[in-house]
Amino acid sequence: MFIKKRSGEELDSFINVVKKTAEEGVYLTDTHAHLHFPELYKHIEHHLREASKLGVERFITIGINKKDSSKAVKLAENYENIFASVGIHPHDASEFSHSDLDFFIKTFKKEKVLAVGEIGLDYFRNHSPENIQKDVFAIFLDLSVSEKLPFIIHNREATKDLIDVADPIAGKKNHGGIVHCFNGDKDLMRWALDAGLFISFAGNLTYKKAEELRDALKYIPLDRLLVETDCPYLSPMPFRGKQNVPENVIFTAYTVCKIKNTDYKNLLFTLENNINKLFNLAHAKHINY
Repeated sequence: MFIKKRSGEELDSFINVVKKTAEEGVYLTDTHAHLHFPELYKHIEHHLREASKLGVERFITIGINKKDSSKAVKLAENYENIFASVGIHPHDASEFSHSDLDFFIKTFKKEKVLAVGEIGLDYFRNHSPENIQKDVFAIFLDLSVSEKLPFIIHNREATKDLIDVADPIAGKKNHGGIVHCFNGDKDLMRWALDAGLFISFAGNLTYKKAEELRDALKYIPLDRLLVETDCPYLSPMPFRGKQNVPENVIFTAYTVCKIKNTDYKNLLFTLENNINKLFNLAHAKHINY
């Protein structure tokens, strides 16, 4: 299901397929990365070049609070093939002030901003109180509706409350959205599919003990799938334990191919169609760095 070693015949064979697919002009998008975070930003040109060698040609860099969202937009405005999403991560919900609304409303109107997020609930770490998380989540869902933008949802151990907050606001009247870094929660999967949302898989899909997550993938239609790195976090096999980088999205795509019994090029066509449908973007094109 996943490539276990950092060298060997299976890896070499897959990389050959990846490079051949890129040579044929079929590219891949990392739909959720944090390229503006310091550990990636300081070597951004290198990371974009290495990703391009493997046909990863478009990126969405995700803001997690007001200051961070500004950095995401600034980076996106400097590169043709980087786009941004801006919002308040549940960890940072306590930092949000209603006086920040003007900033976000203006920022949502910028050309390179594609979505509202990441937003949501996280009861695993509880860096912000649950009631504040829910209030801020609801505010940004309302903004996604009023600004006619898709949203990007983060959920960790908060499914019931997340659905209770989201469904009345965006369950049926949304402008599209993504459940990012899906964790295999079947209740969330059913709600997301019923609401017409996309479900995105990250590097944890490749982990040895992620059988429940891989089992959930079997039930999600290809035309509702996306892939991401969430870099610099969640490095996939065979690079688990190292800092994640944009090019590693190919390993999540590889695992999707194995589980969904489809070839790599066909999957990439489908993923790019999904992205174009959600964000109304032209297909990725090769960028020379």
